[in-house]
Amino acid sequence: MDQLVNDNRLIRIDSERAQFLVSRRVFTDPAVLAAEQERIFTKCWLYLGHDSELAKPGNYLSRHVAGRDLIFNRDARGTVHAFYNLCVHRGGRICRDRSGSARMFACIYHGWVYDADGSLRTVPQEDLYPEGYAKTHHRGLVPVPRLEQYRGFWFICLDPGAMSLSDYLAGAKEYIDDIADQSEVAMTIVPGAQEFTVNANWKLWHENGMDPFHVASVHASYFDFAIETNKNLKTRDPGAAEASDLVNVRIDATEMMKRRYVELMKSKQALQLDLGNGHMAYHYPSTHGRPVALWHPTWSDAARNDINEVYRRLVERCGEERAKRIAHQDHHILIFPNLAIVDNHGIMIRTYYSDTPESMTVQSWTIAPQEETPELRRVRLYSYMDFLGPAGFGTPDDIEAIEEAQRGYRASQDFGGWNDVSAGMAPKNPAGRAAHGDEGRIRVFWSTWDKYVGPLALG
Repeated sequence: MDQLVNDNRLIRIDSERAQFLVSRRVFTDPAVLAAEQERIFTKCWLYLGHDSELAKPGNYLSRHVAGRDLIFNRDARGTVHAFYNLCVHRGGRICRDRSGSARMFACIYHGWVYDADGSLRTVPQEDLYPEGYAKTHHRGLVPVPRLEQYRGFWFICLDPGAMSLSDYLAGAKEYIDDIADQSEVAMTIVPGAQEFTVNANWKLWHENGMDPFHVASVHASYFDFAIETNKNLKTRDPGAAEASDLVNVRIDATEMMKRRYVELMKSKQALQLDLGNGHMAYHYPSTHGRPVALWHPTWSDAARNDINEVYRRLVERCGEERAKRIAHQDHHILIFPNLAIVDNHGIMIRTYYSDTPESMTVQSWTIAPQEETPELRRVRLYSYMDFLGPAGFGTPDDIEAIEEAQRGYRASQDFGGWNDVSAGMAPKNPAGRAAHGDEGRIRVFWSTWDKYVGPLALG
């Protein structure tokens, strides 16, 4: 493989040789990040927040999305807004708290006051301005160009001429439906969130979510723990260990990957991994408990009773086939460019964005059915933090792996270098996909990324 970067192409696709290469400069070059910020993050729909976070009129959140400070709020009439978090007078920041409830927002710099619907309410020293100045429409808070929601998930787009959110989400909507329909009332964000910095480029985290090959090595400690837990369970209570054929398996990476991809090959999407516009999603049988609605022998009998009732009602609402998919399978949804909704040990909503090529800010929330019993909420949060939390089994391992990769890319700057994501393009044994998967999902992301960014003239 020629490791030298000798042209402006950042993605090389050679179908005849079954080769798909990504230049490592996409992770390190400031010019690439600048192009992404201009060509991707100002054009695509970006996740802002969930409807449940604005439960009452007057509720607001301050959010940082694509390098912009925004106010996400619900006014007195119940209308949801997204405003740029700056005063139209001299650009002072309007909302400094992360969340709260307010009928109006005031700029601390010069005291201009705005209603929750964005209109300008008060201008100090009003006598120095023309008659009716404060009532002029264009003097209010500036809304983002586009704000839309799907099933309670709110997105913004900085491109006024962009397609609708519904069209943009395309085939991913079916998977979002499976998340939203876990509740017969409404899904709600659990209070609290995690925000942290990772010393790696944002695309590495999105890649990690689509990577079938890192699980066995990166998360080896989790599988060791799970195997030991199952052994101890069988020693204590052999009958309980036989409670479910879906969870009573030897939980190792090989078995898990086999189960995942056998199920994927049976699904209607099979290896057609692109759900449109760069999104992808997949589901596979769970090898652990799920609060909606798959009991695990390590959980309490009270949780089992609650889960049985949840599943019964889920079948009534959705039918048995769809209920099994929702309840007994894990789901990964990746929305281009930087949103992951992961439903396995809990439901994680996560975004990631880079202000510099070698660091990213990660924001994570968890969501649950509003009507969930206290026992199931306890089980859910323990399971979520145990694997997906910033100190759990999964997240720290992933951070370690992608930060190590980023360190390696610094060295490869001397000679360029290419990442190879060709696995599965032309396998000598196509049946191997069922056992191991391939890197097709990663290629979906990079193909879409290339459509937005294209060749760049790099120094």
